[in-house]
Amino acid sequence: MTAPALIALAATALFPLVWTISLSLQRFSVAVDGPAPSFVGLANYGRVLQTPAFWTALGQTLGYVVVTMVVELVLGLAIALALARDTAGRRALRVVIALPLMIAPVVAAMAWKFLFSPGYGLINEGLAKVGIQGPAWLADPWLARATILVTNAWLALPFVVLVLIAGLTNIPGELTEAARVDGAGWWQRLWYVTLPLLRPAVLIVLVIRLADAFRVFDAVYVVTGGGPGDATEVLSTFLYRQMFTSADFAGGAATSVLFVVVIGVSAGAVYALLRPRKDAR
Repeated sequence: MTAPALIALAATALFPLVWTISLSLQRFSVAVDGPAPSFVGLANYGRVLQTPAFWTALGQTLGYVVVTMVVELVLGLAIALALARDTAGRRALRVVIALPLMIAPVVAAMAWKFLFSPGYGLINEGLAKVGIQGPAWLADPWLARATILVTNAWLALPFVVLVLIAGLTNIPGELTEAARVDGAGWWQRLWYVTLPLLRPAVLIVLVIRLADAFRVFDAVYVVTGGGPGDATEVLSTFLYRQMFTSADFAGGAATSVLFVVVIGVSAGAVYALLRPRKDAR
């Protein structure tokens, strides 16, 4: 009964994975008169690990992932707590919050690039209206990184908010009410009651968004192109240039395998840290 699904999974996931690993262990050239493919072992991995650009992209990717996860969780929890209350218009607000999910990432990135443009962008135009000289968002390294963070946070927050709202809905109201009657303040109820019971939803958000954050490409490629210089270069754009600009497919395959290992280790660490544990008996 599961054979059709297993065959489809093998064709669409297992075969490309095995082929990529095999390619990463070969010397491979796309040139017509280039050398024939040959086994070189871990030479491609060594070559990638000795490339300074790889470590720059890896460091900036890890920094981006950490910052974006903190920002998305804090803002997402604040918005979810506000929308989870029984207030007028909350259903309409939930629909508005979900709108970015319906927009293609490339289209959203192009819109944000227009907003952050120093010459005709609406953000600088708005700042000029109140007498503030808008900065060159895409020319300064840290401001360029901020534009990437804002663009992806706008795209990812709806998912975070909706998952956290679902988690908050499943928390029995009697528990928070009992804590309130016992004299617990709002912060104590949040820290000792809401957040522990919200751990499964937070785990879902972290694991899924962690993988998505590591694979960020659209916003970087469209908004900054990895610049200025290599200030916003991440592993996805480094891999793209390696394979499709330099035509280094064997090195790109090695980078892809290393990329998967980094994501797997990070997601596994988050899961091990937050997964529910049985009480010791």
